[in-house]
Amino acid sequence: MNQRSQRRKPYSRKAAQRRRRKKKARIMLTFMLLLLLAAGGFLLFKYLHPIELKDDVVTHELMEPFDPWDNVRHLYFVDRDDVSVQSDADVSRIGEYSVTYTCKGKDYTAKVNVVDTTPPTLKVHPCTADLMQEITPELFVSEASDVTEVTVQFKNEADWSAEGTYDIEISATDTSGNETTQSTTLTRVKDTTAPTVQGADTVEVLQGRSVDFQEGVTVTDDLDPAPQFTVDDSSVDFTVPGTYEVVYTTTDRSGNTGTTVRTVTVKKDDSYERKIVYLTFDDGPSENTEKILDILKQYNAKGTFFVTGNNKEYNESLKRVVAEGSVVALHTYTHDYAKVYASEEAYFNDLQQIYDMVKDVTGVESKVIRFPGGSSNTVSKKYCPGLMTTLTKAVQEKGFQYFDWNCDSTDASGNHVAVDKLVANATSSTAQHINILMHDTAAKDTTVQALPQIIEHYKNQGYSFEALTVDSYPVHHSVNN
Repeated sequence: MNQRSQRRKPYSRKAAQRRRRKKKARIMLTFMLLLLLAAGGFLLFKYLHPIELKDDVVTHELMEPFDPWDNVRHLYFVDRDDVSVQSDADVSRIGEYSVTYTCKGKDYTAKVNVVDTTPPTLKVHPCTADLMQEITPELFVSEASDVTEVTVQFKNEADWSAEGTYDIEISATDTSGNETTQSTTLTRVKDTTAPTVQGADTVEVLQGRSVDFQEGVTVTDDLDPAPQFTVDDSSVDFTVPGTYEVVYTTTDRSGNTGTTVRTVTVKKDDSYERKIVYLTFDDGPSENTEKILDILKQYNAKGTFFVTGNNKEYNESLKRVVAEGSVVALHTYTHDYAKVYASEEAYFNDLQQIYDMVKDVTGVESKVIRFPGGSSNTVSKKYCPGLMTTLTKAVQEKGFQYFDWNCDSTDASGNHVAVDKLVANATSSTAQHINILMHDTAAKDTTVQALPQIIEHYKNQGYSFEALTVDSYPVHHSVNN
């Protein structure tokens, strides 16, 4: 090899390096171009197909809230406002439904399978039962709940009729067949204890009044949730003062019996033998109140005025009622049945208002009341079933006494009822204690005209005319609600 060849050899290596670099650059350029083409193709595809869903089939749990957007993985080149969603998915019913997303004129559809895979919630507790009780799964269950209907049953039903403690398995199954099982115990014992009576305390009652010996009395047993009891009050004579015994006999399902004796004292009432008329006037005061008071004063008679809060311009007359020995009693503040009888709370709110009004005007804290429509009214059932049964007890527990009537003048049947008719109706009673229903409103002018004849009739029969107090003979109707 000559010297010239040796000098040219390094240049050949450099050329080879340059060629390799150029080749590498061409490869990189080609890769980049391919990458750009792929990215461009991807972006173009996403531009043409802007919605990417997570799943074509969505499994969704029964009764769980469903949001179609939870199945959207990504939106490309659009936002939610560009997409309309239509779905017939009903999460309250097991089944297959569809959801469609529409964007740029194209539909993207997924299926929604509503399923129930969640077992019921089941909580149980031990049970102690006597030998007479029927053993059912429900005795052990504190809670059995699910989004569908739940059936509870024994997993290991056996003979549990003898005394002893048994292991019990309870299962709860929903309509989809999901099941939860819990374990507890049953203890069967022989019951030898008689039921006991509560609330049969000694009671005092005025002569001529009566007591419901079942009211307020409860009977309990250690094992029987519904023991039976009878009341023997045949020895009590409410018309004769004295001390009497009422006997309660209790029996449970195991045949255990017991007796409880209640002492009842009938106290002498000096007014019992007297013949008394209670002249009562509802719905006042009115422009007729003064006229009624003039007549009462003329005959030295007392009356009871069951007032409302609807005619406050005549409230000054209430001061005269008290001053002349008659009584201002409580009827209702609004006399709006829908409001007064909406609930127990609504009634007592109204009663408090009329109580406060009477106290502010007269200084008297009246405890004498008359229910709108009387205690026997049925209109209250329209607003609150069972309300009168509750109220008749509740008012007395709060220290009030309510009064119905046993003689109706029928002046509520219309305005300006004929005087002769009012007199005939109002004088039709021969009871020992007569509570006459009349009204004190502007339209009851004939009631005012009839009043002297009514008073004269009963005066000639030997009656006195007194105002009601909480201790007066309480005429009570039968409660119909």
